[in-house]
Amino acid sequence: MAVSLNSSDQDLVIPATLIAAVVLILPDLQTQPWWLILPCLICLILRWRALAFVFLFAAMSYADTWLTGFYYIGLILLLLMRMYSDPLAGSAVQLVSALRQVVMALPLLVVIMLLAVVAGWSDPRSSSPSQSMTGVSDTMTPGSVSRLVNDSDLAMRVRFAPESPALLPEDLYWRGIVLENFDGTTWSRSNRLQFDLDPMPVQVAQPLQYLVSLEPSRQFWLYGLHQAYTSRPQTYRDVRGMLITSDMLRQRVRYPVSSIEPAVESSLDSDTRQRNLSVPANSNPRTQQWVGHLQSQYPDDHALTAAILRHFGESAFYYTLTPTASSGAQIDDFMFDSREGYCEHYAGALTFMLRIAGIPARVVAGYQGGDFNPITGHWNVYQYNAHAWVEAWYPDTGWQRLDPTASIAPERISVGIDAWLASLNERTDSTLERDTRRRLQLATIPGYQSMRTTLDALQYSWRLGIYDSEGNLRTEDLNDWLTRQGLGSLPVWLLAALLLFVGVRAMWGGRSSYSPAVQTYLRLDARLRRLGLGRRQEETIMAHMERVDGKYPGRAAQWQKLGRMISEAEYGNRPPDQSVIRDKARELTKSL
Repeated sequence: MAVSLNSSDQDLVIPATLIAAVVLILPDLQTQPWWLILPCLICLILRWRALAFVFLFAAMSYADTWLTGFYYIGLILLLLMRMYSDPLAGSAVQLVSALRQVVMALPLLVVIMLLAVVAGWSDPRSSSPSQSMTGVSDTMTPGSVSRLVNDSDLAMRVRFAPESPALLPEDLYWRGIVLENFDGTTWSRSNRLQFDLDPMPVQVAQPLQYLVSLEPSRQFWLYGLHQAYTSRPQTYRDVRGMLITSDMLRQRVRYPVSSIEPAVESSLDSDTRQRNLSVPANSNPRTQQWVGHLQSQYPDDHALTAAILRHFGESAFYYTLTPTASSGAQIDDFMFDSREGYCEHYAGALTFMLRIAGIPARVVAGYQGGDFNPITGHWNVYQYNAHAWVEAWYPDTGWQRLDPTASIAPERISVGIDAWLASLNERTDSTLERDTRRRLQLATIPGYQSMRTTLDALQYSWRLGIYDSEGNLRTEDLNDWLTRQGLGSLPVWLLAALLLFVGVRAMWGGRSSYSPAVQTYLRLDARLRRLGLGRRQEETIMAHMERVDGKYPGRAAQWQKLGRMISEAEYGNRPPDQSVIRDKARELTKSL
């Protein structure tokens, strides 16, 4: 009689599994792979433990916040309840057993978490997903970039082709979004996209080729260096050089990029020229007057631009994270009163002044620099590398990159943001958040950077292994295939309906036709089979218990007594209390 039945107690795993499916609607969990989690939950209900483990292990690679981490710990508890619980134990005993195993593993988890902190893998943020996973935004106001200095989360990893020339941090301007509209306070992107559908031009010089592993940003653009082209599906290149995707980046993606030297645009269409010369009427009058006076001294556009940049570097301007707040004309206050700001202040002011002088200009937001890992040869770009600079158009050269930060704080560009932060005076450093100060302090500990570099190389190599050649996570292959067949989001509803059906069937529709006494005996028989003492096909319950009693003579015929109790409960006129049978079976099971 090779039969196994659920406990007569209510099975906690089943309702908990259904709740785990419903919880997937939470914003933080919407980024998780439903095509792995829902099959895992179905396998948990059906007791297909090995297959459930495979699905769960694959899904856990998507965990990117503390909330998702706790969610997977909950699934691990459910799996342990299925894998290691006593067949006679109820749900409470199963849960305690699973919790005990997790607690026993805590020392190992603590070591892993410490290594994660050193490697920069942890994500201590508890804010909403829209805030915690945005990074560079599609608008820029004073303070919007400087706030990211305290964000040590990874933005992307980049590895250049082996034949690429050696690059320095000052060569790495990761273009993201182009901001052309200005209302006097906020720079924003134009809603009109102009896609460039032409193939990458053929040039004498070989293109700069590299591979970008971009973290989830919940935005619609990718990052690349100057004049970037990519073969990633559903990604298009805008004439302004932006790489735009048709799908929001909810998951980590990898894509190849080729960058070439920008071609000279000897002319601009009227719409582009108008957008990049537009300024609010009567805004910042002192700045407009100053630019007019300077233009009379430097009628050449290049000479005028150089004069403005010299003014930033030679006058009493300060590069700081905590500039004085403006109360009126933003650029006037910055240029003539406070004279202090971060990259967004300088980029915004320079773009405005160039436009006043009749030079088309725009703000570019992205990242600058990065940390090089010599083990794997890749660059790590973090959120605190966020930066804003300027692109100006000249008839003889086309669009040219201008970075006023390089004039006012050149060490920020040449040696990196952390080196610049470490050089700040004590007053300014006290404005940094605790995590940022801790990051700077840890970097001074001997051996810390070597350990972090090694762990980062291991993590990068692991992530390369779970992506396919097109930059998609390998576990997304099934989802992508279903999408290509035109099914869209249908699979999630099919799996959800199947999960609900299996759960309801297991909770209410799958009750055994055996009496409680026989169910107790069958669970006991399943335990005895592990010891080679399972019931033989020709044996009755009494004969089986007598044979087991012969193997354990010290139990004073307790096994035979249990056999009589089960037989009387099933066939007798006055059956004993079921709880007495269950307690006796548990007592004997503990003695095995």
